[in-house]
Amino acid sequence: MENVSLQAPSRGITCCSQAKTLLVEDHPIYREGLHMILSFSKIDCEVVAEASNVRQAIDWLETHPEGIDLAILDYFLPDGTAIDVLRKVKKLNPNAKVLVITGEVDRIEVRATVSGLADGFISKDIQSAELINVINAIMRDRQVGHYALENEKGEELTRRETDIIKRYAQGKNTRQIAQELDISVRTVETHKNNIYSKLDINSNAELIKYAILNGLL
Repeated sequence: MENVSLQAPSRGITCCSQAKTLLVEDHPIYREGLHMILSFSKIDCEVVAEASNVRQAIDWLETHPEGIDLAILDYFLPDGTAIDVLRKVKKLNPNAKVLVITGEVDRIEVRATVSGLADGFISKDIQSAELINVINAIMRDRQVGHYALENEKGEELTRRETDIIKRYAQGKNTRQIAQELDISVRTVETHKNNIYSKLDINSNAELIKYAILNGLL
């Protein structure tokens, strides 16, 4: 696939001019999709530049050392990874936030590399509403994905609820979880219902997805 040149965003799409944002993604359709999601949402951001590879992104950053508040980076790029861009962003502007998006969120080596560096780390399978929630969270100095959790309703999960999510995501059933935590099956089911309500989900598949997106596995 031929790389596109670094370019300013389309004049036909605008958004609020607060968080200046750099998009780095080698697939034009996905990059345009991200741009449109940001533009048509009510999130306070402005896409100031786009790049399709590491070199383009770094070249732009070096000529605009304080030019962004947020960088949204695909992990795998034609000439490197998001980590190359992330380090440049943090070196030039330590206060800028970095969100890494990947289709390989469950790969241990990817998560280990991103851990402790990015402000957010999420899957490309994420819905647009979830993406906006994640961006809002990291711009409020919350770490999302591999770190602290914030669900769509804004209700905090308890430590016990987080433990139960982990165990369901590991493939354990309700009875096994009850035995491991030394509580009754009925108590586990009550916790599970509360989790479903807080996360606004209704299936184990969605629970597992949440665990993966938030680094609980």
